[in-house]
Amino acid sequence: MEERESFIENAARTSLDCMQRIAVKVEAELEASISEPGGQFAVGNSFNTPRQVEEYAKVRHEAAASLVRLRKEPLLARVDFEDEDGDPGAIFIAPAVAPAGLGGPRVASLNSPVGSIASRKPGGRYPLRINGREHDVLITAVTKLYPEKHSREWDSINSQVALWGNTLTIPSLQRYLKSGTSGPQPAAGEEDILARILAAAEQDTLVISGIVRPEVDGVTLRQQRIVDEYQDEIFRMPINRRLFLSGPPGTGKTTTLIRRLGQKVDLSEDVLSETERAVIQRVGDLADHPTSWMLFSPTELLKQYVKENFAREGVPASEENIKTWSQYRVEVARDYLGLLNTTNRKGLFVLAEERPAYLAERCGSSEDAAWYDAFLAYFWVAVGMDLASEADALARSPDPAVATVGKRVASVLAAQRGGFDGRVIVDLGRLRDEIKVTVSGLQEAFARVSDSLLNRVLRADGEFLSKFGKVSADLRRAPQDETEDEDADEIFDGDEDEELTHSPSQPIRIAYARFAQLLRTLANARSNGKRPGPNSYGGKLAAWLGENRLPSDEQMKQLAQIARSQRSLRKFMRPDRLIMRSIIPKFRSFRTEDALSSDWYTQSPPSASMISWQELDLLMLITMRTGADVSNNLARTLDVEPASRGILADIKRLYRNQILVDEVTDFSLIQLALMHELAHPSLHSFFVCGDFNQRLTEWGITSDDDFDWISKSFERRAVSISYRQTRKLVALSSAVTGLDGTSQDVTLPDFNDIEGISPVWGRGLRTIEQKAHWLRTRIGEIEARDNRLPSIAVLVNSEDDVEPLALQLSKMLRDINYSAEACKDGKSIGSEKTVRVFDIQHIKGLEFQAAFFMDMDSLIQKKPGLFNKYLYVGATRAATYFGLTFTKEVPTEMVPLSEHFLEGWQS
Repeated sequence: MEERESFIENAARTSLDCMQRIAVKVEAELEASISEPGGQFAVGNSFNTPRQVEEYAKVRHEAAASLVRLRKEPLLARVDFEDEDGDPGAIFIAPAVAPAGLGGPRVASLNSPVGSIASRKPGGRYPLRINGREHDVLITAVTKLYPEKHSREWDSINSQVALWGNTLTIPSLQRYLKSGTSGPQPAAGEEDILARILAAAEQDTLVISGIVRPEVDGVTLRQQRIVDEYQDEIFRMPINRRLFLSGPPGTGKTTTLIRRLGQKVDLSEDVLSETERAVIQRVGDLADHPTSWMLFSPTELLKQYVKENFAREGVPASEENIKTWSQYRVEVARDYLGLLNTTNRKGLFVLAEERPAYLAERCGSSEDAAWYDAFLAYFWVAVGMDLASEADALARSPDPAVATVGKRVASVLAAQRGGFDGRVIVDLGRLRDEIKVTVSGLQEAFARVSDSLLNRVLRADGEFLSKFGKVSADLRRAPQDETEDEDADEIFDGDEDEELTHSPSQPIRIAYARFAQLLRTLANARSNGKRPGPNSYGGKLAAWLGENRLPSDEQMKQLAQIARSQRSLRKFMRPDRLIMRSIIPKFRSFRTEDALSSDWYTQSPPSASMISWQELDLLMLITMRTGADVSNNLARTLDVEPASRGILADIKRLYRNQILVDEVTDFSLIQLALMHELAHPSLHSFFVCGDFNQRLTEWGITSDDDFDWISKSFERRAVSISYRQTRKLVALSSAVTGLDGTSQDVTLPDFNDIEGISPVWGRGLRTIEQKAHWLRTRIGEIEARDNRLPSIAVLVNSEDDVEPLALQLSKMLRDINYSAEACKDGKSIGSEKTVRVFDIQHIKGLEFQAAFFMDMDSLIQKKPGLFNKYLYVGATRAATYFGLTFTKEVPTEMVPLSEHFLEGWQS
């Protein structure tokens, strides 16, 4: 006993002393940073580039963020050990890199490789470098610290000391030291019996056997500051991994995700391995890495919840870093992938507000992979047929040079084995020089006709180009009345938009380019037996020119032949453009192809522009994947510069060094595949976590086998130690999963109050008044037991039920001076000192000390295929108290759970 007390006293004194040392150093450095001028990389220093100044600013910002974190929480743990010579030692673990010059204790950051020692158990061995020599040390004790500062004095609350096979909880290190527990004891003859009895009673409050289970105050993530050895290994895995982490609620999945991100964005010395740094630097600037990540959450409420917990862990997270998919989908489809209409870009799609009637029920389900594969196969066959048709037309050209190239192209296409895909770009790339020579000849022929016509017009009006330039500019700025006649192949008229090569200060050059562009538009329309619509840009400009300033029939025929050949040849010179621009028209064709669409569509869409979110996700995925495939094959083609603009460049701008997904089972397979595509293809850093028993969406993935369709390189890990619930609530949760024949593997930690109390249920609660009265009774029972009201959530089945129940419950709670709050639409997490009422669909990932789930029988009728998942989610939100209600009697589906419930906690 004396040895134990002596150890605790030493650990307490040295830990508090180390906290104080760190805190003093932190305050000094923060004050210095405030008063410090710009430093050697000051903005005014003309010897430094803007990039150097920016990088220095980032370093200073990150250093300041670490100091702010250490100010709040100087230490996380103390680890005692013996080296190979039997000499004792200790190392402290801090949440961030501690300031230098502490003068005594050895301190390492949690994110550093040495930080993993805090996750080991006493009795284990660990390789530790001491004074330049590698030792295989024996860990003798681990003390987990929870710092708090009261007045000017640091303390650690409910510190956990693991030593000699036992774990103890010290409610307050300061109180322990001030108690004189280990001080000199009175002689036997002088013993004061009363003093001895009181001292023993005091001793019981100073050291508690076992681990005190922390209560949930407010709505916070139950984050283990020091995770176990298994989770520590997971979050330290190399950055370039794809990993699915599964486990029941409260097992630390989200904590591990946050720990992983925090460690992988920490650029402090020795945190990331040299291999990790090298692979990050291959994809971009190391200084940009800390912000190059994105996390997806299924709900807005969980998004805000996780964002707050990132901040607590010292990981800055902006709105650009944490997204819901419904929010991000529209942004990407509209502004990056060019799939949705904008003011300046029409003829694409408009997203439907509701699920359209034309979509088959199987769309947006676990069968999405088959839907995607069916369209992908259709797409490449259709593209292959288009290319073959273009090549055959070129081979029949009256121009010998064009015909020769056409035959060469047709031969390359005929040699494609196993069907078309992005590899055709490489094969056609071998003909690129030959095609360029032929296109150049056609350009010269077109220019001769165009220039001849322009010279004739200028002889009659020397100011024609100035006038034409002004009219064309005015027409381009004006809204266009016609979009249906848009020329989809216009992009193949030139290598790039020719106007971009001219400065706005060169209006004559711009007018000259626009005149040639108009002639191409008229010639291509003529070759297709059409003419621009009278209200289109080309039609209005042609009308302004008048017949006298337009090409003659013979000239137009000649221009049409040249333009048609140019377009076809350019498609083979840049097949990447053809492939990417074919996605939308081929998808529209696929939707109306009777032989294929019947599996996925009950009827043809009422409008070619209408698209459902399920279809948009699919279209986005094929755009992202095809873009990546095209870019990879372009990189293998000589003499092709990487795109600096256009869709391929936009796709690359979407890439992030790390992609993370929380509550992954609420996302569809197509959505997850899309998120995977956002992970930089040179890193493939994709970390997702979730629990299949908590799937609340009809379209969410149903098995971890689904990940194999995304990538065969997925690793699977599982955690099972639940830190949230009592034994009785875990038993209920296990019984709920058993309703549909599934099971869960849950291990409970050795908390000393882990048994808990049984959940309760109420029946026959039809009216809002009856429900509120039942809740008021249960809430009173909780306060009577705990002498306080903890965090409480009430869960209902729809948004329409939130506000009425919150209002009625507030009336019932007035007599105890408490209130209820309506947390509407999943956008508000509510106030700490209220009973919060939520729609169940928004509550994933959150945790409360008490939770009540209302009207379970109504939910069974509403969602017969998912009610058990909802019940599981509801029951696992509660750490200690759980209640369930029914509007009528207990339904048949719930009878197997009756042994777990009481009628009330007073009974």
